[in-house]
Amino acid sequence: MRMTLLLFVVLLLQSCFLFSNEEQQAREAILEVRQSQAGDALTGGEYAEAAALFKEILSVNPDNVPAWIGMGDAYTEMGEWTQAEPAFSEACERAPASYDAQFGHGLALQMLNKLIDAVAAYHRAMSIDPMSSEASLGIATSYLQLEEPQHALPFAERAVELAPEDGRAWISLGAASEQIGNDTAALDAYLAASERLGASPELKHNLLHAYARAKRYREVVGTARSVLADGPSAEAGERMGWAYFRLGDYAKSAEAYRLAIETDPLLWHAWNGLGVNSLNRWLLSDRVDVAAQSEAQNAFASSLRLNPNQPKVIALVEKYALTQ
Repeated sequence: MRMTLLLFVVLLLQSCFLFSNEEQQAREAILEVRQSQAGDALTGGEYAEAAALFKEILSVNPDNVPAWIGMGDAYTEMGEWTQAEPAFSEACERAPASYDAQFGHGLALQMLNKLIDAVAAYHRAMSIDPMSSEASLGIATSYLQLEEPQHALPFAERAVELAPEDGRAWISLGAASEQIGNDTAALDAYLAASERLGASPELKHNLLHAYARAKRYREVVGTARSVLADGPSAEAGERMGWAYFRLGDYAKSAEAYRLAIETDPLLWHAWNGLGVNSLNRWLLSDRVDVAAQSEAQNAFASSLRLNPNQPKVIALVEKYALTQ
């Protein structure tokens, strides 16, 4: 009797293990299907659906690193950085040697303006894959946001070296060079970027400033015209007025300054430019062009109202008695 009872217990336990194994296999099969569905949703641009599927997977198996990375990627595509960052953080904790986890974490941290932490994460990604231009670019752009161009420069150079066809790398190199005062290198980098990316509005503005610092006045005019073709820009109008004045075309210079002021009446630099042109026209008329004198008075007065701390302008107004 005891032997029969013992045998019954053994058989019962065996059946429990059998059912347990079958249930485990069924759960694993379901998870595999969900993983495939989540990957397809991510690839197909259904990011919210992908995130929900990855969340379901993680509720069953929180150690599934690809699911944490997939969730981070889905939230990244949606621009939901506060959701992406903890997902990548979980992935990094479970798989510190994963490049995708470390890089994704760096990007999320950078977008959340946690720049020191972002640099550290990008460095970890780069230690895993030293040939990653994206990690170098991430470090460079983070340092540029931190206003540390001297630290950004070597990583921007590395990004360009690793991916010479990546226009973004050239832009970061241009920005770093510009901020450390290497105007020639900045202009060359921006031109290289424009060859690869085309002339985006942002890149045109960068080129506009680079040409101005290089005193390439005709290129300033051409680039300013291109910027203005995209839409109103007080900055482009002011730079065009400045370049035309240096080229000796005072009528076009004044016209450009007026355009800048019309776009942004608070741009005191443009008021000064218009004032100088009007003063020049008045003096060339042997001081008989009353309209030019009046325009100069109004322009300088407007500039000084916006920015009273301009000793040179004050001296100019006093010298030619241009007080209103």
